[in-house]
Amino acid sequence: MRGKLILMGVGALAVVGLAAPVELVPSDPFPVPGVEVGLRVLGAPGGATFYWDWGGDGTVDALTQTPQAAYFVRPGYQEIAVQVIVGGQAWGSARLALMAAEDMAAYRTLEPLPNGAWEVTVALKVRRHLFAPGIKEAIPAGWAVEVVDPQGAAYKISDFLYAVWALELAPGDELRFTYLLHPLPGAGATRLSGWATAWGEGQVEIQIGGEIMVP
Repeated sequence: MRGKLILMGVGALAVVGLAAPVELVPSDPFPVPGVEVGLRVLGAPGGATFYWDWGGDGTVDALTQTPQAAYFVRPGYQEIAVQVIVGGQAWGSARLALMAAEDMAAYRTLEPLPNGAWEVTVALKVRRHLFAPGIKEAIPAGWAVEVVDPQGAAYKISDFLYAVWALELAPGDELRFTYLLHPLPGAGATRLSGWATAWGEGQVEIQIGGEIMVP
């Protein structure tokens, strides 16, 4: 969430490096398609201007003078970016993803640790009866994984982190899986990606939303 967005002419943004530690937080991390979600920027200074990119594609779609905005969620996976401008200069930026589906939702959060590692938590929430929920997180190059709280899931680590729960979930049930990302020598900024799965009337598979960038 800390990739820097620099204004590249009227109505365009580009990711070019690191920025101040700004965080973008949704009012509902588990939205359904078509709802309005509030977005709030944390860590921005007073007097900032906020340039919003609803598609995560580098296009400025809205501008606000306050660190809040309303966003109508589309079906499926979507990325949102915001650039913070102070005194005409790029001060910080943030990016997150939302996944809107009828059957289930998944959201990733990141917390930096004093030793340079990042604590990653993936939360799942289901909206109908589903069986055998699981996650599949890609392990970025240059980083090592340590599972710290599988919450009862069986897991395996290879090029991906696989986890599955031998559970039946009712509508509204939630699960969490927490692991650490440790940087190896030469590790740099990286992008996270993953999927959540379950079984109902066939397999349900969605992308994991939430925080997607590790500085």
